[in-house]
Amino acid sequence: MKRLSLLLLFSLAAHASGPATWELSQYADFIKGKLKNLSLTRDGTLQPGPAIAAALPLGEVSLWSMAEAPDGTVYLGTGPKGRVYRWRSTAKSLDLVATLPEPHVFALSVAPDGGVYAAGSPGGNIYKLGANEAKLFAQTGAKFLWSLLATSEGVYAGGDDGRIYRTTSTVSEIHYESGQSNVTALALASNGTLLAGSDPNGILYRITAKGKAQVLYDAPFTEIRSLVPLKNGEILFLAMGGAAARRAQTATQPGGTVPGGSVPQVTTTITVTEEAQAGIDLKPKPTPAATPQAPAATPAVSSIMDVPGLDRSAVYRLNPDLTVDSLFVTKEESLFDIAEWNGKIYFSSDRQGRIYRLDGDRAATMLLESGESEVGRLLHTKAGWLAAVTTSPKLLQIADGPTPPYEFESPVHEASNIALWGALNTGASADLRFETRSGNSSKADTTWSDWQPLKGRNVQSPAARYIQWRFRGERDFKLHSATLNYLPRNQPPVIKSLTAVLLMVPSNAPKTQPAATTSSTYTLTITDTGEASSATSAGTASLLASRPAGRQLMLSWVAEDPDSDTLQYSLHFRAEDETEWKLLKHELTDTNHSLDADTLADGRYLFKVTASDTLSNPSSALRTTEFSSVPVQLDQTAPLLEATLTNGTLTIRCKDDVSPIRRIEYSVNAGRWILLDATDGIYDSREESASATLNLPTGESLVTVRAFDASLNVVLRKLVVRR
Repeated sequence: MKRLSLLLLFSLAAHASGPATWELSQYADFIKGKLKNLSLTRDGTLQPGPAIAAALPLGEVSLWSMAEAPDGTVYLGTGPKGRVYRWRSTAKSLDLVATLPEPHVFALSVAPDGGVYAAGSPGGNIYKLGANEAKLFAQTGAKFLWSLLATSEGVYAGGDDGRIYRTTSTVSEIHYESGQSNVTALALASNGTLLAGSDPNGILYRITAKGKAQVLYDAPFTEIRSLVPLKNGEILFLAMGGAAARRAQTATQPGGTVPGGSVPQVTTTITVTEEAQAGIDLKPKPTPAATPQAPAATPAVSSIMDVPGLDRSAVYRLNPDLTVDSLFVTKEESLFDIAEWNGKIYFSSDRQGRIYRLDGDRAATMLLESGESEVGRLLHTKAGWLAAVTTSPKLLQIADGPTPPYEFESPVHEASNIALWGALNTGASADLRFETRSGNSSKADTTWSDWQPLKGRNVQSPAARYIQWRFRGERDFKLHSATLNYLPRNQPPVIKSLTAVLLMVPSNAPKTQPAATTSSTYTLTITDTGEASSATSAGTASLLASRPAGRQLMLSWVAEDPDSDTLQYSLHFRAEDETEWKLLKHELTDTNHSLDADTLADGRYLFKVTASDTLSNPSSALRTTEFSSVPVQLDQTAPLLEATLTNGTLTIRCKDDVSPIRRIEYSVNAGRWILLDATDGIYDSREESASATLNLPTGESLVTVRAFDASLNVVLRKLVVRR
């Protein structure tokens, strides 16, 4: 079976322009589409998922925090106007309950007795929300408060100075100094011990007493973002890149105008008052008196850069024996909040506002894709799931179970060329109604065809370069894969260049062997055997020193096929003054061919190569492409040369019928060649002359003259001079 599969693979590779398939079967394939009321498992299975039951917008810039009171009321902290809103499951809108003096409410917490506390930043003040009022509860001395935890033993706050503050009605103190820049998360373990997460080293602490702590885990991330202690003693926590720095940067920027939409109707009068026992100033430890105290500067905010290929977020579980299990790690997105309900773990991200569920076997399911930019907070309430969208703020109510209709829209697929669409095979329930549309622009727009239902399994959309499919269903289903078959239109070959080079080769070399150099070296050996010559010889025999070489014209070309088809070539030629092409060679598979240059007389010739994909396509679909060269000058005839020597002056005249003269030189008594200047200063025409004054030795001298034309044809003449 494996052998058959391999043969099929090679067969498809050899016929690349034949039928093709587009398959969606992996998580990474389906997640590129648009999902509505659908869940997607990590093994690539689409199935029914929950819907967004309601989306309540806020007329704010940011939604930072969310907390639930014992009666089911949910409070929301926003920025940059310091407003706190209230949501009740029986209401269809949000009520404004307080406006703090500080611009941002990064943290909210509800005490066991139902008291609601809010942290204002920058400023570091804690407020207690009452009926139609907000009272100052404590001044911490920190600039930013990232986390807040109201307990029966007091209110804990984590600041941007790495400190944890504890405040009660009678005591305000610095409970612990972590040495970190920020305390980003606070929670109570099942045994009542305080837990804290930090930034920028991503450390999980257990605070055992005032000023004492134990490091439970040092995560390979910059921030512990969220903590969820479980009743069995386990601790779930989420680690990510520096969100605290991003929030600080937002908070220090000037507040913008409220984006579209109006602020919810306010029906109560809000006041901020100070309680008699409140306002305790928790200032940092004083410095020595000799050192002047400089004004506190705004914390430096380093820019956060996501590096491709590195882990961006992770979900961990700390076991009672202090071992840590990594439950989920992602390189693609940042995770912002974590929650536990009914024995399963849920977390939210910044990629399309997705919410995931992690089952007991650590298999992650993308439960919901809200289409929002960032779901910063996630909370399961008595009324169901709530998700807080950080930017373009809104509160999302999420159904607890699958909610029809279920819809999926695939990503756009590009065929290699205009394609005929075949069958869409899914193996899904017949209750799913599939449709397709096609077009020739990479983005689906009004130029595309309308959505058309399948006819059986066959696509009815017109031939085009791009295609997309979707489905809609009402009943339970599971879709593991979808494969679309199509036939791209065969594309013609592309010929990029055609060159001709005249080469010298030995005369006894095989004609099919291409020459590798433009010059050759020849050796003449004369051997004296010592034997008497034949009796019939009339004298001493002479040796003929011939040039054992010929010329070949090497034609080569560069061609490719967009469909990776195997190409076959034909070569033709004609003289420039002729009208019909003559066949040189056909059914070539190499991209070069050589011919004996002597078969072509001197003149200008054109060469044409034709490429065909006939080896990979049936005759009805094959494509051909032609490419012609520029005129090629062939000159294999040596120039005419006249040389005279009068009164020591050598005068040379040279003429060629085809090519310009390129060089004239002479040699005396087989000495070195001496190059002469052209009489007119440049060798550029088919008639040239040169002269030189020779100082010859007494006696007989041999003067040899030679000239080259542009085609490297050479002519030689000799003069014998006696003085």
